[in-house]
Amino acid sequence: MTKTQQQRTRAQLVLDTGEKFTGFVFGAAPEGDIEGDLKSIIDMFGYEREMCSADNDGKILVFATPHIGNVGWTGEGAGEERTAITAKAVVIRDLARIASNQEAKHSLEEEMKAQGITGIWGVDTRRLVRHVSQAQHEGKSVRVQVIVEKQEA
Repeated sequence: MTKTQQQRTRAQLVLDTGEKFTGFVFGAAPEGDIEGDLKSIIDMFGYEREMCSADNDGKILVFATPHIGNVGWTGEGAGEERTAITAKAVVIRDLARIASNQEAKHSLEEEMKAQGITGIWGVDTRRLVRHVSQAQHEGKSVRVQVIVEKQEA
């Protein structure tokens, strides 16, 4: 029996420096291109807290940790009953498809769909985080445009 390949939506991150990073969309399907400032997150834990933090409102978050979503979505958010995702989008290397935490109410992807947040997975986040960190060290912000196109992968 042959298994049909699922159609995926490709995405390309284009930095204001001209560098390009490719990946695939997860979470909510974007209605168009996404633009914003990148912020690198190097914390190995707490992706839910970072995504709901007021400090990250409107940012496109890049997680340095390669595997994100294994805890699922517990609904704890950033504490103080702040569970709405404030980030504009999320960029990761690898998405966990199954939540391993018994407290999880949903998978990360399910919660992002429910809140209308787009994510990009399959990106070389180590290279991207190095680029963002260097720019931040120089006192610059890094702008990015996420260009989405539908193709079979």
